[in-house]
Amino acid sequence: MRNKIIPYNPKLKEFARTLRKNSTLAEVLLWQKIKQRSLGVQFHRQVPLLEYIVDFYCHELQVAIEIDGNSHEYRYEQDVKRQGSLEKSGVVFIRFSGNDVKKNMGNVILSLEEIVALRIKDTPKIPSRGQSLGGSKSPKTIVSTLIFDSANNEKTPSFSFPKKEKLKSRKQIETLFATGRSVNHFPLKLIFLKTAFSDGAATKTMVVVPKKNIKSAVKRNRVKRLLREAYRLNRQHTFNNIEGNFALAILYLGKEMPDYQLISHKMVGLLQKFLKKQLDGQAD
Repeated sequence: MRNKIIPYNPKLKEFARTLRKNSTLAEVLLWQKIKQRSLGVQFHRQVPLLEYIVDFYCHELQVAIEIDGNSHEYRYEQDVKRQGSLEKSGVVFIRFSGNDVKKNMGNVILSLEEIVALRIKDTPKIPSRGQSLGGSKSPKTIVSTLIFDSANNEKTPSFSFPKKEKLKSRKQIETLFATGRSVNHFPLKLIFLKTAFSDGAATKTMVVVPKKNIKSAVKRNRVKRLLREAYRLNRQHTFNNIEGNFALAILYLGKEMPDYQLISHKMVGLLQKFLKKQLDGQAD
């Protein structure tokens, strides 16, 4: 299969070169692990796409890797808009924090191997040249969501958390907190309610970080972002194995600032408890 060409603004080329020469430590460390087809496919650094530049990009699989540093805490809305525009062109995003890359490289690489394997499996006629995926382990913490690709008439993985799936209705939120059931995996708590949505959404989810626990708005927004990332990257296994539509609220009950590794690990456990409760048909 020929690589899909995504156009870009030529004015970004010089800026991309500058970014390559001024890479962050996390970017340098990850590049050493994924360059020269180490994962079985070719990634490139600082690639212009449309009006944006992504940290790493694989043209064969249309996979972009982004490393979020501290600056991302203050530009969440811009990142969402940027990612949404590129996802409309078929790009799948994978995000890691700089601390994940520097302190938990093994888990990062295992996650990338899993995602690349999923993309290879679900992308038709991938070129056969290049080495195979290294290692037999696959991470349990990173799983993609499948969407239907009408252009190719088949399913392809996506890591999006679309606006349609975000719980915003005040009435639905009040009903959820008043009558919903819950599961706990401290410091996370999931409140859920089986329901139906007029717009056809399978699930609608919100994340909550109580102000009484974390007083800084900047820090609360950071934790919310970690919760959204962990949820969207780990939800497929849960909702592919149960029936019904759900309103969900994910609460962070801790009083300390967590890192992504903790949130991701706890999110997996939380969703597993929720899945078991649904499969067993037990109630709180």
